[in-house]
Amino acid sequence: MIRIFTVLRRAVSLAAGSLTAALVLLFLLPCARAAVPDPVWISHPDVDGKSSVVLHLRRSLDLAAKPNSLMAQVSADNRFILYVNGERVASGPATSDLAHWRYERIDLAPFLRVGSNEIAAVVWNFSTPSGPLSQISARTGFYFKAEDDTYAALNSGPGWKVRLDRGHRSESGFGQINKQLKGRYYVASAPETINAATADWNWATGSLLPDGGWRDAVAAIDPARPVPWTLTADPLPEMAYANVDSGQVVRTDLAAAQVFPQRPVTIPARRHVKILIDRGDMVAAYPVLSVAGGQGAVIKLTYAEALYDANNKKGVRDEVGDRVIKGIYDTFVADGEARTFETLRWRVWRFVEVDVQTMEAPLTLQSLRTCETGYPFQQHASFRSNDPALDRIWNIGWRTARIDAHETYMDSAYWEQLQYVGDTRLQALISYAVSGDARLAINAIDALGWPDREGGLTEGAYPSRGRNVIAPFSLLWIGMIDDYYLRQPDVSVVTRNLPRARRVLDWYAKYLHPSNLLGKNPTWNFVDWIGQTATQRDVFPSYDGNDESCLTTLFYLGALQQMARMERDVGDPQAGVDDASRAAEIKASLRAKCWSPSRGLFADDPSLTKFSQHGNALAIIYDVATPEEARAIMPRITTGQGIAAPEGVIPTSYYFAWYLAQASVHAGLGDQYLTLLQTWRDLLSLNFSTWPEERGDTRSDTHAWSAHPTADLLEVVAGVGPAAPGYKRARITPHLGTLTQLDAVVQTPAGPVSVSYRVARGKLMATINRPETLPAVFSWRGRDYPLKEKSTSLRLPAK
Repeated sequence: MIRIFTVLRRAVSLAAGSLTAALVLLFLLPCARAAVPDPVWISHPDVDGKSSVVLHLRRSLDLAAKPNSLMAQVSADNRFILYVNGERVASGPATSDLAHWRYERIDLAPFLRVGSNEIAAVVWNFSTPSGPLSQISARTGFYFKAEDDTYAALNSGPGWKVRLDRGHRSESGFGQINKQLKGRYYVASAPETINAATADWNWATGSLLPDGGWRDAVAAIDPARPVPWTLTADPLPEMAYANVDSGQVVRTDLAAAQVFPQRPVTIPARRHVKILIDRGDMVAAYPVLSVAGGQGAVIKLTYAEALYDANNKKGVRDEVGDRVIKGIYDTFVADGEARTFETLRWRVWRFVEVDVQTMEAPLTLQSLRTCETGYPFQQHASFRSNDPALDRIWNIGWRTARIDAHETYMDSAYWEQLQYVGDTRLQALISYAVSGDARLAINAIDALGWPDREGGLTEGAYPSRGRNVIAPFSLLWIGMIDDYYLRQPDVSVVTRNLPRARRVLDWYAKYLHPSNLLGKNPTWNFVDWIGQTATQRDVFPSYDGNDESCLTTLFYLGALQQMARMERDVGDPQAGVDDASRAAEIKASLRAKCWSPSRGLFADDPSLTKFSQHGNALAIIYDVATPEEARAIMPRITTGQGIAAPEGVIPTSYYFAWYLAQASVHAGLGDQYLTLLQTWRDLLSLNFSTWPEERGDTRSDTHAWSAHPTADLLEVVAGVGPAAPGYKRARITPHLGTLTQLDAVVQTPAGPVSVSYRVARGKLMATINRPETLPAVFSWRGRDYPLKEKSTSLRLPAK
């Protein structure tokens, strides 16, 4: 069929402007189109449902002329990588669920040529039980649709060939990894094995003869059954794929291996050699290992965020010594030829160990390339001060945020790869301020609202094929929408999610006692890891004898206040009035039942026996505390030594410290924000390149919920933030603490705002450059200075 279109196009080309040629197209093209079926999901005849499998698919295309554009919609279950004429073009689909299954729009034209072309895809299904928990699946399948009907014969269906890749498999489940890591929770992708002797190395461009294992593709779904995937266009750009430095050898038992990976190294026959490489910084990337010779040699790549000592502990993160590597791994088996191994799933590492066992022939390790991947954020913001530690904190946070941002935000790209509400809220704030790119945040807001659990709640993390309802996270999802509303101009994101947010509030209303405090609900009411272990989910937050909680009620209060504002402005005004009225009643009850005069603090429950930084931070942020009380509370819940809490007050984790920081600013004590960062200063001595999950013997070294200082150094310290919804106005209120020099750029929807501060001889010299379309005011020591010019310089008393 494609040859028919080629002939027609050639005829029109020879008779340009000819009425005859036009008539040929008018009469013949509709007939040709009618013979081409719509695309169907296709698979291999021997593949049953969700079995772990890797498929190769091919379609030939002959062209008399290269088109200017050939847009195609491509998807797969689980995943695909698309090649044209042997060149990698795109991958996908973006992580989603069956009701919103993504397809990628790809222009094939730049990769095509006159004559014969080969369109090829590797498709794999590792979803159960070895794929990431974030991966949802119906069954193995591939979908391809040409948007131009001229090329409709390319649509997935008859004409496509498929073969099984018997040389590539994934290990089943996560048992081996979790056992090696002493039970630390791991639910990201499982190890892959590539056996060169049984793999097809010429599948994308070679012969399609049946004796090569090629079969006619078949429908993935019985035509009598409904298609399980509801296709929607991916709103995100293609993920990055670019070479970066692979690092340096820091330990090996073969002296010659010190030159690798910059230069090749040969491992003699019958040798077992280990080569440990340190990148210096964490990376999310595809490992690409090229080898030659060494028939039967087994090469194992193990990836780790840090090395472990004899007690299975991490210490200084770049320390090597006699420490060992543990973690996710991949295995390659050589066949004696020159081969390049690349995993289908990307990995995360700072250290990678190349473990080689040769057989009867020597093996040459030619190169190890590191192809970095992730969401293609562009850095438009910057932070430089006279305190180098703050600059390091800012940069480490940005690196953490990037490594944990792919087709979704991720709590930890190494360990879980799940988009949790609590983590994602903070990650989105970093994205807004540093890159200005809100697409991943919009995608997250929408996706987190898709599932409806327990009659109104969201999932704690989504997309996910698991179930983990965390009731307070549904309220934080409303907070995430409100964050967006303040910082981004497109209110359609807010309005389309308001009905879903109302269901969350309605669900919580069922558990509101006559006292206007929340009682217990049947889900996991996670607030923070502090104060409990993974098996003590009912310890924190606490409840009194009436099963009432002040702390969970504070979450509900905040969501009501946020909804009242959004409903009033862009939603249902009457709903906004109702939300505000209920919020006022709850606020009064919290003051009456949860304030402890003897402690000068708000308690976690009405028994007035348990107190936390969490409850008091929220009481300040949501104005349960008066301004005078707020200023008095902060020194009672902090010690001046980072985020540490005094005796008798439950401290926050790195994650919930963001709320502690917001409370400090809301209380008018923003100049003390830098003292909270002492906790991050202390981490610098351990040489982290990305921030860890928790204090002490942390599981994860790449945890984005700890990266929020990167946003706050811009919004709190440099002081650039929204003064009206949609960032229609800006307020610049720096909190310099002891800093004497600061230069920063903050991204806004209107463009970058740059600030430069110098403190000397009792004066502040401030220079502010803003986009002409962004009205702004500079606030300093309680006084406002309207910024009437694009560039303004001020000289003010420092105190």
